[in-house]
Amino acid sequence: MFPDPLPPIDVVIIGINVERYLYDCITSIRDADYPQELLNIIYVDGGSTDRSVTIGNHAGIRVIQLDHPSPTPGRGRNAGIFEATAPFIQFLDADTLIHRDWLKTALAHFDKKIVAVCGKRSERRPDLNQYHRIASVEWFYEQGPCRYFGGDFLARREPLATSGGFDELLVAGEEPDLSCRLRQQGWIILRIAADMTLHDLNMTRFMQYWKRAFRSGHAYAEVGLRYLHSPEKLWLRELLRICVTACLPLLLILLGVILNQFTIALLLALALILKPLARIPATMKRCSASFSVALVYAVHASFIVYPQFFGVVRYLLSPLIGPVMNRRS
Repeated sequence: MFPDPLPPIDVVIIGINVERYLYDCITSIRDADYPQELLNIIYVDGGSTDRSVTIGNHAGIRVIQLDHPSPTPGRGRNAGIFEATAPFIQFLDADTLIHRDWLKTALAHFDKKIVAVCGKRSERRPDLNQYHRIASVEWFYEQGPCRYFGGDFLARREPLATSGGFDELLVAGEEPDLSCRLRQQGWIILRIAADMTLHDLNMTRFMQYWKRAFRSGHAYAEVGLRYLHSPEKLWLRELLRICVTACLPLLLILLGVILNQFTIALLLALALILKPLARIPATMKRCSASFSVALVYAVHASFIVYPQFFGVVRYLLSPLIGPVMNRRS
């Protein structure tokens, strides 16, 4: 049931060069089924060179301009946390639209142990191209108590602030990192089946896809090694999967050449590379996806480990070649 009376909520939006999205994002909040006098919208700009700041100012919302050479999502969200005063904060990326019923639906699931509630993020244009079809499958997660939230979620403000907020140095993976720290304090993160946001991936070029995967590999390495000695070992399994899946086929082929068993080694390598194809029926069932979409996602799962592995290597080399990437790289 809904809290009575309904609590104030600060809505924190982050973005850089989001003039094509920001007005619609703000409008979706103002169209939400929630008393507008209880909603305070804060836009944190990471250093836009377009009209994003102007759009925020003209909309009459609070605009915070970060003045930092290395903007990260964590810096943006933290600025919102420490500007906020309401007991709850709804976080949004500027390229999302909040579902009209989300805020009331999410609030109804909070109890004394739950720190954050997240729901279903969907793509606005799932059939635009193969990249968007892949993303539409990626947004399917299991419901119930979960390990971490993503970029869109409703949370209690005080635990986020007292925990230190997001790690501002992480260029990706800041949400799982904070989620882990909150869960270590005894809090529960809940994922429900309700529609939460519509997202626009806006990906049309292969290099966008490559950079996104590269950045995720960088994050798996940084977060996975950070929690290497913790009981949970957050993202260590994912980090090992990337390294093994990317390197083992090549090692098998080299071993086959050395032992004069090239054909057998090649077949074993191909079996490893194409292993995600075996999960097509499960993907179709889990995501209610067509065979063609599930096939595209399987090919993506086979390939993505390579840019991710380069991201892992980039992180490992950062002490030698410079600091970790920032959000602009």
